[in-house]
Amino acid sequence: MSAGPFYRVSIDDIAPRYLGRGFTAEEGVPPAAVDEAQRRLGVRIPASLAYRQAGRCTALNALHHRLYAPSELRIDGGYLVFMDENQTVVSWGFRTTDCGEDDPTVWQRNNTPRHEWYSEDKPFTRFLTGMFDWYVEMGMLRR
Repeated sequence: MSAGPFYRVSIDDIAPRYLGRGFTAEEGVPPAAVDEAQRRLGVRIPASLAYRQAGRCTALNALHHRLYAPSELRIDGGYLVFMDENQTVVSWGFRTTDCGEDDPTVWQRNNTPRHEWYSEDKPFTRFLTGMFDWYVEMGMLRR
């Protein structure tokens, strides 16, 4: 399920909406790091992860849940795992079969025995803005 224009608008709006500024050049990950991760994993990293624009933005990517750096991405049970909950109780990923999409559906895995994956029923950009809205509600992030 590709989110089309929503994806392009959301990534461009995330920094001003949640940080009150644009992403800086230093907050982006060099394209070579993303390319190397894609070669190592054998899958395309969905564009919505926005590593080139915001992969090093610790104000958002390590505030509570932690987005993996491209070098930390891994494939586990047919999923590209890209983020852990702050206590590693759950992880989030994309089905590797969906990695060709720009903004694929996010899946959550409980990291306690049975280790089952459950769909979040939303593309990454909607998942991300929902997570940041929750940060705002909890007082972890000020707009």
